[in-house]
Amino acid sequence: MHLEFRHLRLLLTVAEAGSIRKAAARLQLSQPATSAQLKRIEQELGGPLFIRSVDGVKPNENGQYVLRCARDLVAGFDRLREHARSAAEADRQAAAPLRAGGTAGLLVSLLVSALFELVPERRLTIDARRSVHTLVKLLSLSKCDIAVFGEFPGFPLPVGESVATRTLLREPVFVLLAEEHPLARKEMVGLQELAGEDWVMPEADESGVHAYLHLTCQSAGFTPRIAHVTPDLSVAQILVAGRRAVCGVWPTADVSAPGTVQRPLVDVPFHRRLLLAWNTESVPPELADAAYERLLAAYLPQVRQRPQYLAWWEDGGEEFALGEGT
Repeated sequence: MHLEFRHLRLLLTVAEAGSIRKAAARLQLSQPATSAQLKRIEQELGGPLFIRSVDGVKPNENGQYVLRCARDLVAGFDRLREHARSAAEADRQAAAPLRAGGTAGLLVSLLVSALFELVPERRLTIDARRSVHTLVKLLSLSKCDIAVFGEFPGFPLPVGESVATRTLLREPVFVLLAEEHPLARKEMVGLQELAGEDWVMPEADESGVHAYLHLTCQSAGFTPRIAHVTPDLSVAQILVAGRRAVCGVWPTADVSAPGTVQRPLVDVPFHRRLLLAWNTESVPPELADAAYERLLAAYLPQVRQRPQYLAWWEDGGEEFALGEGT
């Protein structure tokens, strides 16, 4: 017979078990088959390797040497197999596209730019969604690898066990007013001052945006009147400019309609957490950490490009956005 790798494992199992009967059970073989195979191995290696007794078996001097060599060979083979599998998995991951996503907005473009720089050799596919619930489900089902989105206080999103998240910052909601609105003359607006206004909002969804508005306004002593619903910010801007409504806007939003102004709200009653999320089975922690650092570094210049946001940021807003508890 030719000595094979499986024969070395049988020798080690017999030595560890201390008896042929116990070794056969571990190997899921019959005792006669194990005994016969052991004898053939000993013949191939020139003689007995174990001292047999009624109490079991133990290696003789030659057997001890063979077992030391067998352990080294088995350990080396296991290392070889693990290295080969890891290398193959790394090759598969490098060949597979990195699937990035997010809810539509500034952060998606910042994430794409960051990933282009961090993994230029990887093919990148983008899946930007309007529904944050759909995006989170894609992450949990391993159909998206890394994404950015916002989450409202009190309305946590149900990410799966394989998804990790990290907060980038807390982003305030500003109020968009008509330029001729009396409150537009103020540098900051109290939420309770908007009690008599009609609101224009995006459609209600699983993010809890409508419920969050209601709860926050009720804590200020009034129930908001949502008179208009549209997913299109340009439509909302027209309604605001015409004094038909007010609306909340992210301070990084590109609001270009003439006749409107943005104003921060006193005490930041509205805000969201901006999150980076990734599937831990497909995104290594070092890539997630690097993406986080790049995103945060790319977001800060956006603040400086927007005078209203910059003024809020420098007047204590930075501590709120980046402080503990984010």
